[in-house]
Amino acid sequence: MAEKEASVSLHENEKLDNDTPSASEEGGGGGTAHDSKLERRVLRKVDIRLLPILGALYTIAMIDRSNISVARISGLDEDVGLAVGNRASVALLVFFIGYMLFELPSNMIIHRVGAANWISLIVFAWGLVSMGIGFLDNWVALAVLRSFLGVFEAGFYPGCVYLISSWYKRYEVQKRLATFFMTGSALSAFANILALGLIQISKVHPSYKGWRWIYIIEGVMTCVAAIIAWFVIVDFPDSDRNTFLSDEESAFVKARLAEDRGSEEREKVTWAVFVETATDWKVWSFALMYSAGAVGVYAFLFFLPIILRNGMGYSQDLAFVLSAPPALFSVVEGMFVSWLADKMRLRGPFVIVQGLVAIVGLCMTGFVNNPVARYVGTFLGEAGVNGLVVTTLAWQANNLRGDAKRACATAFMIAVSGIGGIYSSLVFRQQDAPDYIPGIIAVMAICIAAVVAACFSIVLLKWENKRADKGKKIIDGLADFRWTI
Repeated sequence: MAEKEASVSLHENEKLDNDTPSASEEGGGGGTAHDSKLERRVLRKVDIRLLPILGALYTIAMIDRSNISVARISGLDEDVGLAVGNRASVALLVFFIGYMLFELPSNMIIHRVGAANWISLIVFAWGLVSMGIGFLDNWVALAVLRSFLGVFEAGFYPGCVYLISSWYKRYEVQKRLATFFMTGSALSAFANILALGLIQISKVHPSYKGWRWIYIIEGVMTCVAAIIAWFVIVDFPDSDRNTFLSDEESAFVKARLAEDRGSEEREKVTWAVFVETATDWKVWSFALMYSAGAVGVYAFLFFLPIILRNGMGYSQDLAFVLSAPPALFSVVEGMFVSWLADKMRLRGPFVIVQGLVAIVGLCMTGFVNNPVARYVGTFLGEAGVNGLVVTTLAWQANNLRGDAKRACATAFMIAVSGIGGIYSSLVFRQQDAPDYIPGIIAVMAICIAAVVAACFSIVLLKWENKRADKGKKIIDGLADFRWTI
């Protein structure tokens, strides 16, 4: 009954809600039709059950895919012959092949299998792979296992974004996505310090070098986290597995979502939906913006410790420690920007600002001679690229209606960003060490392209909204729906 009443409220009030924050809004709340106390209680319950566990797992995912950077300065290069020719680039880029190919199939089945079952399974699988890397002896085996790591990690990130965006209204979602993504960035910032501690085990057990202990211990931690996650992760709002909500609370969640974006039936992802998504110019534009952020994120993950160690002349211990503060700063900056973007109900202008911040930071990192100024540049660069990721995720989520298209577009965007991972792996070439100037220029170039794409998207979306206001166009089959700018 609550669902029907809220759906009626949509047609009376949604036009106003699209333009003006509601009285009971918690980042885009449900207006006077909703009990504000019930709304706060339900959102708090969803937040607590959904965001911490997904953020913790994303931290683990970030660590397991990027710990090759600290392993390389802890003996991996010498033990497996990775520093020869383009072997390092190959070992990095093979991860993204499976990562790109299996994201869409994963989002096609996660609803059917159940979020807790699917996410826990793939996390456990990549934990085993990560553990196995600690026992290999040649670079070919490293490349093979990293390719399997990409296959298993492929379904995690788009599945989490799909799950989070399914639970919240359009102007609540960016700060939730930012909490999820920035939790990973904040905690993984300490991964290098954790790795520094793990390599000390080799002093007690010298039969295994320090880099092996990094992979073995972190792989075990991943498997344990996967088991815990199975008991904690919630399912999609329409699932009967969500026993943490009462029947009244569950109906309320569905009603407020219907009020925000219209009633949506659970849909299957078909090839027709995929073709419709792949031919939508907005999806490609968002994918370019997101890829720019992803390229920068991977560049800092894979190469910042090496640049600090070999390019700026810091000791090995300092290279481990100094890679954490820029990531922590990016969390503070990203959370503030996300709060402001939700409050102002804007996305595109913040994409432009974050892109410009990234470009300035990369310029300082690549072309300033003073080591301190270069290090300051890493703060701005990392903040900018991380901000590009979360703001673009929210911008696309705000402009999608329909469960199947949301699943498809999310996987599509993140899969295309895998090209960004390959891009960053190839442009940061071994022969350009220790400063990697060509790689930094390449990251700057795609950030510039993202800023240009954001400008064009703002203009086109505003134009379509104006046509809809004049009655010349119905957007996404709903008369009162308007694109978020």
